[in-house]
Amino acid sequence: MKLRNSKATDVREKLTLVEYAAFSIDRVGQNLKSALTSTVGGLFVSTYLGLSKEAFLTYSTIVLVLSFWDIFNDVLVGNIIDRRRKSDKRWGRFKPILLWLLIPMAFLSIAGAVPLKDFFPQMGDTFKVVYLVILYLVNDMVSTFYNAALTALNARQTADNTERGYLSGIGGIIGSVIGGSGTYVLAIVAAVIPSINEAERYFYGMLFFSIIAVPATLFNIAVTKERIVEPEKIEVPPLRSVYSQVLKNKPLVLITISDVLGAGMSIGYGFLIYVFRACFSDVTLQISVFGFNIGDKLQGFEAIMAACSAATIVPTFASLLLAPIVRKWIADKPLYILMKFWTFFCYTGMFITTFPITNFTPTQLFWRITFWYALHGLTTGFYSVIPNMLQLTAYDYGEYKFGQRNEATVSAVKSTLSKIVGSLGNYASTWCLALIGYVETGAQVANITTDTKQWLVTLFAVFPAVSSLLAIVPMLFYKLGGKEQKKMVEELNIRRQETLDDMNKEEVEVK
Repeated sequence: MKLRNSKATDVREKLTLVEYAAFSIDRVGQNLKSALTSTVGGLFVSTYLGLSKEAFLTYSTIVLVLSFWDIFNDVLVGNIIDRRRKSDKRWGRFKPILLWLLIPMAFLSIAGAVPLKDFFPQMGDTFKVVYLVILYLVNDMVSTFYNAALTALNARQTADNTERGYLSGIGGIIGSVIGGSGTYVLAIVAAVIPSINEAERYFYGMLFFSIIAVPATLFNIAVTKERIVEPEKIEVPPLRSVYSQVLKNKPLVLITISDVLGAGMSIGYGFLIYVFRACFSDVTLQISVFGFNIGDKLQGFEAIMAACSAATIVPTFASLLLAPIVRKWIADKPLYILMKFWTFFCYTGMFITTFPITNFTPTQLFWRITFWYALHGLTTGFYSVIPNMLQLTAYDYGEYKFGQRNEATVSAVKSTLSKIVGSLGNYASTWCLALIGYVETGAQVANITTDTKQWLVTLFAVFPAVSSLLAIVPMLFYKLGGKEQKKMVEELNIRRQETLDDMNKEEVEVK
């Protein structure tokens, strides 16, 4: 497969409609997989694999310990990619890595969804834990290479700040509207193939999405260009120098600290499926809007959760359309702070209006959770656009200050921190579930106590509320914006065009 014209001839060259389409299509399969994994992934390991409570805690402990290996693994991978200065005349620097790892990534996604309890019932806890740990290690190495290279490529697709916003907005639309349909997968597959259980539905859904992700990613690789390139003969700095540059990049450090402090949002979202599984598995809801029945005898936690998620489509879509437009008049930093405050308001409101849950019927509880969840959808677009814009600006600052972007290294560092914080969060979540009584009764949803349900709703609301406020603190010290940012962008565009002209001239002379 010949991938021609991988570099632009002008840093100000506009993205084509085909490139926008490639950027969007590439995210369909990936976001559907991510949505499905984030929705039922934790439940899959704890319940679908048939692990005992002790085995599940053992696995969680091992993963927590292994996550600290990422401190060395991820930074090494990122540096390998950034030090790979050879740029293929047709493929560019990052596309070969994506091509090499595309099929292994799809295979690992499928392997991670195999329902061992159903496919291999004779296998005990030891086999399952060993299988999961080995899969974790292999997937960690492959996905780190793949995601770091993809991040670096996407960060160089355009130097135009407005186009960056539109790209992020499109990615957010795909992730939240189409990718969000991952929450409906179990319900849809259950209707199509009623004879298989939850674990098998998860497996076949992941199989389908992993397969369609391959041609979508190939299309993206084939048509997109690098508009930000570095001279091939640039001196490669030692690893110590690279990390010194990262630590001296104050905007990047502040954004990273904010991301770490805001990780509680993901922890809170992780309790979503447990909330619906505990509170709505054994009830039937009569859902109506303005007198019209939209869910006559809505039953089963998957269907009820899908109905809640559907309520967020309109505000989410409106937010995704507005985010790239609003940032033309309001800088990224105040928008970031405002969206964090809004998240705090929404989840605090959810906690206040659902406590105690004994005061409400299941239908009333559903409407209260759905209302605040949908209201939070008004910031979804800004969450998809603004953090990404701040990170791209930090990449630009590194290029402006030190002459090198090092996106793969930075991506790997952030990935390492996210994995460690995520592992700590998952570990804490596992113990929280055990302490509130969910783990012991997870297989018998109808027997979960009211106290356990209350704790699940509380944890779902409090984690995002508190972490949103914490994430604001570092951004109060973020100064890169306004005239300073404009001056930086203008000077960078001049440097980038000079580099492109030199490279294109050398290529013509060779021909």
